[in-house]
This record gives sequence, structure tokens and C-alpha cells, in this order.
Amino acid sequence: MKYRDIFLSANGNLRKSKLRTFLTSSAVFIGALTLMLTTGVGYGLRTYVEEQVNAAGAKDALIITAKQEDAGPVSNDEAQEYDPDAKASGFGFTQMVTIDRADIEEIRSTKHIEGVDPLYMTAVEYIGNGNKKYKATVTQGLEGLNIPISAGRTVNANGKAYEVTLTPSLVQPLGFDSAQSAVGKTVDMAFKNASGKIITFPVTVVGVQEKTFIQGNAMNISISLARDAFLKTTEGQPDFQRYQYVTAVAKFDDSISDEQLQALKQDLDKKGFSASTLEDQLGIVNAIINGITTFLNIFAAIALAAASFGIVNTLLMAVQERTREIGLMKALGMGRRKIFLLFSLEAVLIGLWSSLFALGAANIIGRIGSNIASGTILKDFEGLELFSFPALPMLTVMGIVTGIAFIASTLPARRASRLNPIEALRYE
Repeated sequence: MKYRDIFLSANGNLRKSKLRTFLTSSAVFIGALTLMLTTGVGYGLRTYVEEQVNAAGAKDALIITAKQEDAGPVSNDEAQEYDPDAKASGFGFTQMVTIDRADIEEIRSTKHIEGVDPLYMTAVEYIGNGNKKYKATVTQGLEGLNIPISAGRTVNANGKAYEVTLTPSLVQPLGFDSAQSAVGKTVDMAFKNASGKIITFPVTVVGVQEKTFIQGNAMNISISLARDAFLKTTEGQPDFQRYQYVTAVAKFDDSISDEQLQALKQDLDKKGFSASTLEDQLGIVNAIINGITTFLNIFAAIALAAASFGIVNTLLMAVQERTREIGLMKALGMGRRKIFLLFSLEAVLIGLWSSLFALGAANIIGRIGSNIASGTILKDFEGLELFSFPALPMLTVMGIVTGIAFIASTLPARRASRLNPIEALRYE
């Protein structure tokens, strides 16, 4: 029997037991569909994060914090000696090691560092235009950070002017007809000091931003505004409390190699600082996504394992029902290898057809799911496709499913190939 005839015979044998084939294929289909959907979600989210990292720019910025020696007395069971020279600031019941002005200068003096600014902790009381006042959150601008803008431009992070980019949700509430009409207008941004006094700053709207994974729903403000708001709201506090920063942002020479960047991080580590790039921080998000998709893939693996037992059972029954047929094929000269190939090919076809249908169903479900998510829970994240099905990963999944089907077929196929033709012909 030629190999083409073996293929046609295997396909024909599956059609003879339609119900049994359908039930077995359904189990494989469910496992393959689950695996493709979880893989699709993982690729969709990772693609979006990578696009955000590439679009964000600011690849020459290091986010620096003081190394935390311990988590404080609440979470540490061991007694610790008091260190009067330790730099710490109280937050709730714990002590957080902070950065002071001397640390800023030490970071600035590090090789390859070109500049450093503290990240000023500024909580906006409200943003207003006339009698209209609304709650808002802000983030300090970073030179080189590219924020998707629907109108206007990004803030000049290091400029002297007080600048802000509004979020789309604040455009109409503040009385502007459109994003473009808001550009160039002045709004009031208010902050509250420790005594409860409201301090307002006239701020120029330079643009309207889109919501992104990095920026979220926070407005971007210039460093000059963040600094002056911080100084005004902390006025009167002792310097040892006032000039304590949780985070600093340093600019490094972007022409250095990856090895030199790692050496720079190690130098800062020796000085008592933790440093990471924006890409490093978003890499943590990718690790979380990978962990979640791996966990979900376990359920797909369980479904495929159950389906493989179904394949074994289906082919064992087929071997038993076709014992005389196997004996006849052997008597006519068909060798063990081709008998093995015939039955294993039936399993491979079950895996192949099931995974093909699963791929089609996954694309349909993914398209519908992405459209629903984009219009509801993910509507503020422009460009995010919840499901992504790249060709190579999907072909890999199909190969895995087909491979599992082949492995499951080896036991019944081997049994069929080892049947004695005389005993097989006598089988009732």
C-alpha cells in the first residue's frame, strides 16, 4: 500500500465511526482552543506593552530609589539595633529609606550620569476653570518621554513655564468644546499644604493626551510646576523632613553600551541605590503576564491530557474492531511499519483537524472578545488588542497538539502492528 493510500485509508476510517471520532475530536478541540486563547491573550498583552515601551522613549532615564534595608518593625520579627545615621522617613507604621539632597549630588557625580531630578510628591487638590473644579492626578514630566497626544504637544519637562497635558475626560467638564480648543488655555491647579491652605497655580494647557498603559489617567506636568508646588506646600517644615524624596530620575549617556549600563547600575547599587530603566520596570509586567498565561496554559494541558486518553481509547477500540482487517492486510504483505503508520496517522489527523478548527474558532472568539473589551473595560487604552494570534506561535500550538495526538496513538498503533496475522484472521 502506497503512502497516499495509507493517508486516504486513515481519513476514511475516521469517517466510518463518525460519532466516536466527533467525541474524541471535540475533546482535542477544547484543549487546543483553550491553549490558543491563553496564548493569544499573552501575545496581545505583551505586544501592547512592547509597543508602549518602544513608543515611550526616555530610554536614557534611570528611576532611582534608596535601597530598602528592611520592611520595618511591623513585618520584621527580629529585633534590630537602632542606627541614628540611617536615612528614613515614616510612612504609616513602617520606615522607608528615602533620598535627600546629599544623595542627589552623589548620584549626579556618578560616572555616565548627566543629570538628576528628584520626583516631587505632589498631590493635586483640584484642577479648575472658573467655578468648575475637578479631582485629578498628575505625574512629573520626564524629558524624552513620548506620550500619545491627540491635540497640542507634550510638556516641556525642563522648561520654566507651568505646563500640563489634560486627559480626555477633563476636556469638556472644564468647559472646552474640543481637545484642540483647550490647547493654549490657562487653568488653575490647586494644592493643599500641611495647614490646610489651598495654593493655586495658573497652568497652561499645552496638549491633550491619550490614555496609555504607562501614563494611565494621570496628567503630565512640567518639573518646574511639580517643584514649586512641592516647595510651597511643604513651606515651614524642617529641612530634614522637607527635602526627603522617595524617587529620583537620572539621565545617563545614551551612547554607553549595555555592559556599561549594567556597570552603572552596579555602581549605584554599591552607593545604596536601586536603579532601573523604564524598560526594566515594564519587563516586570511582562513577567507577570507570562506567569498568568503559564498558569492558564496548565488548564489547557489538563484538557489535552484528558483528550489524549480519549485518542488511546478510540484507537484501541478501532484495533479490536478491525483485527481481521489487520490480519488480512498483513497476509497481503503490508509490513509492521505501515500498519503502525496507518493507526498513528488516524490520531495525527484527529489532532490536525481539531487544531485547525480550534484556530478558526480562536480567531473568531478573539476578534469578538477584543471588540467587546475595546468598547468596555479597555476602551481607554488606544491600540490594545486583547487577543493576538501570530502565525508562528499558532503553528507551534498546532504542532504541539498534533504531537500529543501522535504520542497517544503509539500504544494502540504498536499493538496493531504486532498482531499475528494468522491469529488476527481467526479473530471473531
